[in-house]
Amino acid sequence: MVDWEKVNSVWSAVESDLTAIGQNILLRLFEQYPESQNHFPKFKNKSLGELKDTADIKAQADTVLSALGNIVKKKGSHSQPVKALAATHITTHKIPPHYFTKITTIAVDVLSEMYPSEMNAQVQAAFSGAFKIICSDIEKEYKAANFQG
Repeated sequence: MVDWEKVNSVWSAVESDLTAIGQNILLRLFEQYPESQNHFPKFKNKSLGELKDTADIKAQADTVLSALGNIVKKKGSHSQPVKALAATHITTHKIPPHYFTKITTIAVDVLSEMYPSEMNAQVQAAFSGAFKIICSDIEKEYKAANFQG
């Protein structure tokens, strides 16, 4: 059982620095999985140094973390925002579902680094559990849509 309260207690701090945290997460994603950059047309063929402080990466960081925050705040009752997120990523962005697992795993790592006192082992486990459920629910939407990407 996921402790959504623990997740949301840290998420409220995340929202005060959404852009910087999102930038760190996206840049780490691109560093660890360079092929992921190809799914972002504005970021294709650019070095991490070129991307670091651009308006485009900041805007994408806000978009990604805002969407994730909207889901997290639902405390498990997130079917509508998950369906909406999956729909755009299936039809418009065509991003394979395994990237959700990759980015949420990176998010736990980045949050643990940026909020070491708040992100103790129990809170990390709560985030990992929450993200696992969210990613599983997103994957169900992909399967229902017969995604071939």
